Amino acid sequence: MQVEINYTIMNMMVELFSQFFYATMGGYSMKKKFLAAMLGAAMGLGMYAAPADAHGVFFANRVDTKALVLGEGPLDNAYDPACVQRIDAYDVNFQPTTVERVDGEKNISIVPGEDLGVTATFFDYGYFAKTTDGKVIPTRDFSGIENLKAVTYAYKYNVHYWNEAVKPAGIYNVPIQIVPEVNPLTLRRGDTLRLRIYKDGAPYANAPVIADVLGDLTNEMQADANGEISVRIANNGLNVIGVEVGFPTDNPIVTKKIFSSLSFIIPAE
Repeated sequence: MQVEINYTIMNMMVELFSQFFYATMGGYSMKKKFLAAMLGAAMGLGMYAAPADAHGVFFANRVDTKALVLGEGPLDNAYDPACVQRIDAYDVNFQPTTVERVDGEKNISIVPGEDLGVTATFFDYGYFAKTTDGKVIPTRDFSGIENLKAVTYAYKYNVHYWNEAVKPAGIYNVPIQIVPEVNPLTLRRGDTLRLRIYKDGAPYANAPVIADVLGDLTNEMQADANGEISVRIANNGLNVIGVEVGFPTDNPIVTKKIFSSLSFIIPAE
């Protein structure tokens, strides 16, 4: 029970602290190393903190299932399956198909068919409201919370490649996405993968890119003016590449934070 409570505190800290590293115009990225240091200081106050700062979602092999994981690095976090709003599936020809979803108590998994090529997952993590007395309240509706100071709305996207026969392409309804130049499942650890980052269907200039969410979360790179960047494949096995940005909303106290990831599992030789 103590571990679960501490993880909850960590999640709330992550969503709260991220607000203070966002600019107020357009899109902006979190400064990973600074935030990691702040979380380290929080540990000194007796709070249990993961070694990384912000949560993405991605598929991974977990206990003989293809589980949708919330977390980063070696740490997985439980979540309400209702957070997973939808999973769009595409076959190896990038045509829409279906995939079986299995809801568990604290997460979801899928049962991929032989023709599954790519999935796009839409994950609504809800609001994290900070009050003037320092409390952080995870909620689905902050309208009734008194003494509000700031609110973060956290939303996650994931695109996962399941089959090496897929020819990479963009997905129309993922507003911020990482599109590989070649299918990453055809590569091995240490190979170079060229990426282009898109925002609302257009190249995302100077996008902040985390090349290795699992192993080097605090190392943030920057795409060029055309939204392009080259990264090295970190692992034979699971790889997760991320883009985390925040945007102002019509409500001046609310920031929308997006974590969009590309994931793939390179099979062992």
